[in-house]
Amino acid sequence: MSNRVILGTFAVLLVGLLAAAFVVLSRHLEDPEPAWKVVFSLPEFEVHQLPGTPASYAVVKGGRWLLLDCPETITPADYPTVELVLLTHSHRDTVGGAEEFVKAGVPVRASKDAAKWLNPTEVAKFWKDSIPLRNSSTGYFVHPTGIDGIDCSLTDGQTVEWNGLTIEVIGTPGHSPDHLAFAVNGVAFVGDAVSGEGKLWTPFTTDWDHWTDKGLTPASASVRTIEGRKFEKVFPARPATQVNREPTASASRITEAAFLKSFERFTTRLGDPPAYDFLVPKEQVGSNGSKPWSKVSDSLWITGNTYVLKSKDDGALMVLDPWDSRIVPQIQKLREAEKLGVVELVMFSHAHFDHFDGLYPLPEQGRCKVWALESVAEPIRDPFRFRAPFLDARPIAFDRTFKDGQSVRWREFTFKFHHLPGQTHFTSGIECTIDGKRCLFTADNFFHHTQYSGSGGWMGLNRSTPAAYAESAKKVLAIAPEWVLAEHGGPYVFNAEDFRRRAAWGETAGKACDAVCVSGDHRRDWNPHAVSVEPCLVKAKGGAEVRAKVWAEPTPIGVKIKLRGRGIVPDQEWTIAASRQRQTNEVVLKLPEKIEPGRYIFTISPTAGPGEFADPWLAVDVE
Repeated sequence: MSNRVILGTFAVLLVGLLAAAFVVLSRHLEDPEPAWKVVFSLPEFEVHQLPGTPASYAVVKGGRWLLLDCPETITPADYPTVELVLLTHSHRDTVGGAEEFVKAGVPVRASKDAAKWLNPTEVAKFWKDSIPLRNSSTGYFVHPTGIDGIDCSLTDGQTVEWNGLTIEVIGTPGHSPDHLAFAVNGVAFVGDAVSGEGKLWTPFTTDWDHWTDKGLTPASASVRTIEGRKFEKVFPARPATQVNREPTASASRITEAAFLKSFERFTTRLGDPPAYDFLVPKEQVGSNGSKPWSKVSDSLWITGNTYVLKSKDDGALMVLDPWDSRIVPQIQKLREAEKLGVVELVMFSHAHFDHFDGLYPLPEQGRCKVWALESVAEPIRDPFRFRAPFLDARPIAFDRTFKDGQSVRWREFTFKFHHLPGQTHFTSGIECTIDGKRCLFTADNFFHHTQYSGSGGWMGLNRSTPAAYAESAKKVLAIAPEWVLAEHGGPYVFNAEDFRRRAAWGETAGKACDAVCVSGDHRRDWNPHAVSVEPCLVKAKGGAEVRAKVWAEPTPIGVKIKLRGRGIVPDQEWTIAASRQRQTNEVVLKLPEKIEPGRYIFTISPTAGPGEFADPWLAVDVE
């Protein structure tokens, strides 16, 4: 096959080990189109199932239908007896057919919280704010336009009356913030809140932010809620089979993964956390750069995220991670107080805007040198290339970039760059001896264990994993600096036992994440970028050809890809065979000559086994 379409960001996959885990899933690619079947009967009603990916269910009574979830394969023309549609959550594979039912006058109802992801005005704001994303609180599998007319008013504890039946609404957040389950006469329809395999489908959707367990803990509680109700039958969206005893196992696994979002909790569980001192007053910890400068050593100062290093030759300055416009007067105050020279060099530790956006207003911007590790520079110099959080729309030009392990000299200082993926893939450690101390600037990876749970957190959107943290912690152990120059005001004295625990934490957390992943490998499943698009945003005029590359990680089974053209351009479909290599395919969209200006989102659906496993899309800004 000549066209291959899929991405990935983590090329480290043990294909041989995964192949066995996906043997059963691979059969789904060749299955015929499923048909409705009766899966449960009571005197009051029957439960019908459409076992697609995800599965949909219907409560059928007296020839009248109530749909539970509505993928795009279901239309009013095919099911004229549908009288009501209830949505468990807002993900596009769950709601794809809902718009046609709304147009046909069939009531469609969803969670009150789903309005953020389904209301067209809110969805337009979501897509406007997503590129670049200035925070980490995002959504996944969001509909490209929203669906007007859905009643987003359901809340936990409500009831819905239909055809003589009372349907109970149960809040089950976790897989998505707006997730609901519906129960009637001892039967529960739980969407993606529960999996019959004791797993989480697309666990990255529980990453409601980048460093806490805000999504994982509700996910675990929701599973326990369903299990605690002792329903006679529980029907999940995937796999398309009833669940009996599995929720308990799933809940305990998710609870452990949630606990291990925090290094501080892990090291406390081990007992006797190592004691090691901060290098500056604690009022700097978590500060935003507005505090007066704290002196770390004769040549080094910090406020908030920003370090300033002076050369003893003439007081020339290197600034690491300037944050926000407030840093300009702060640097000027320091220069006046200490009689320092000009800013000659700016470096960035990682690709989050609160560590580089102070460069834009810096008076020396355009005259000073700008350096970074190459993998840090990539999203900063081209903010529309990757889908990633905490970026700025204004590109920055770099004078020099460096590879992992490369050294460079600036005046009397030698900097050695290390790739230290952790909080984000786009992170460096920068090694340097300052005033006789062997120092390592570590970005937001390794906070003191009492600060921000001891780490910047791991999150699929950030292309970070616990496994990456473990490997980076081992690198720091090998470097064995005397001082760890962490950011957000928290440099501290290096402690080897502390970093041994960090390596153990990453490995332990990785195994806990593996346990809730369908494939058994969190590096694959906890990754919305297993298929991705570069660039994620293209600007074009009507009639233009839009080109982008779709990348895919190595895969042990075949995968189907569909780009939905929304009636603006033709749909495109591909199939990718098993491969041990990352693969790419160029997609070309020929825009109509007459197309209204605005932002258009073209979703790309990679499916294998139980359904979509990554969340790629291409945005086109029509000028």
